[in-house]
Amino acid sequence: MRRRQVGFGLVEALLALALGLMLLVAAGQVFVSAYQALQLQGAAARLQDDARLALQRMAEDIRQAGMFGCLRLEAEDFADPGAAQAFASPIEITGDSLTLVGAELPGLLGTPDWTVLSDCRSWARVQPGQHVGDGELLALPVRRVSYRVRNGSLMLTSNAQHASLIDQVRALEVSRVEAGAGERLDIHLTLYDQQHRLEQRHSLSVALRNPGAES
Repeated sequence: MRRRQVGFGLVEALLALALGLMLLVAAGQVFVSAYQALQLQGAAARLQDDARLALQRMAEDIRQAGMFGCLRLEAEDFADPGAAQAFASPIEITGDSLTLVGAELPGLLGTPDWTVLSDCRSWARVQPGQHVGDGELLALPVRRVSYRVRNGSLMLTSNAQHASLIDQVRALEVSRVEAGAGERLDIHLTLYDQQHRLEQRHSLSVALRNPGAES
């Protein structure tokens, strides 16, 4: 009597191999999808962080726009007529650019464009460049800063020095809006990650509180 053969035949082996390959392909697709989702989430988070950084910086400069010290400045207080013109229009919106004139924020390189010297009682003088006050005079440094989009980067310009705040910027839109209690600036920043084909639009409204910034 011949014994029955025990084990896998060729057909069973091929079926097992095919089933194993199918499972392997399915697992690979799940892994690739999970990896792509993780990459997309990371790209989205980076764009959000960049937008938050840029909008926060712009908001700080906007809040300082029109801040020129403790006294209302008159024409005779300016040593340079060009400074009087700049102080008269501390907010300028042109296309995709925003230019602000106001009290200097820390962290900028170089000297301020102007310094407001004042005793905060009856005397004030606007001098070009940097000046130091004394026990009786307050010295307020004033800067002109500009934000604009160039070659996909949001550029910050101050005192002829240019710095890139963030990259992957598609558009910057700024509008001045009449509000119930005054005026505000509405900022819309569009970022685009070309690698992941991801676009984000971020918005921020900043109230104008300084008298010099109001039109």
